[in-house]
Amino acid sequence: MAAVTLTLIGFFSFIMIRMTTPQLVPLFTDLSVEDSGAIVKDLERQAIAYELKNDGAIVMVPKDKVARLRMKLAESGLPKGGGVGYEIFDKSDALGATSFIQNINHLRALEGELARTIRGLDRVQSARVHLVLPERVLFSRDKAEASASIVLKVRGSLEAQQVRAIRHLVASAVNGMKPERVSVIDETGKLLADGAAQDNAMSSADERKTAF
Repeated sequence: MAAVTLTLIGFFSFIMIRMTTPQLVPLFTDLSVEDSGAIVKDLERQAIAYELKNDGAIVMVPKDKVARLRMKLAESGLPKGGGVGYEIFDKSDALGATSFIQNINHLRALEGELARTIRGLDRVQSARVHLVLPERVLFSRDKAEASASIVLKVRGSLEAQQVRAIRHLVASAVNGMKPERVSVIDETGKLLADGAAQDNAMSSADERKTAF
């Protein structure tokens, strides 16, 4: 009798706790460490219950607060996507910054904005963009061309047309860059586009073999 009573008390206590505990749903997924930390800091400031999953890549919050939190975080520019964009100039002291710092900040902002745009494409989960913009040397006849390297984390696989579109996107955003100077690889190290290949040719080794 005592055992049955304790079991019933425990069962109904568990049911009551489950019913009174708010249901947690994902607020954002595939977050970077920087974005996850900033979002958690904001949630703690608002005293909102949350739960982290997948090593912080997923933030869970009460279901009835998801819409309001997403709008509020969007006003603060979160999530930023793990990179810095042109907002780097919002709080910078332009008068006290040297030309070297300004050039570095402009490069970081351009890389971050391109990465954000590429992440918005279908099948692209994350992206990192590295730009090489040679400095103009006075009285020099030889002119080094700008180049770029892109590392993608994709869902499934990208088609050749999508890879070419990414190359043209980056080349069009950088002054003096040609699409054939943009190399693309995925998270496994597979070469999707050769930075030394001609744009009108097949970009990957498999495509060149098929064309031959």
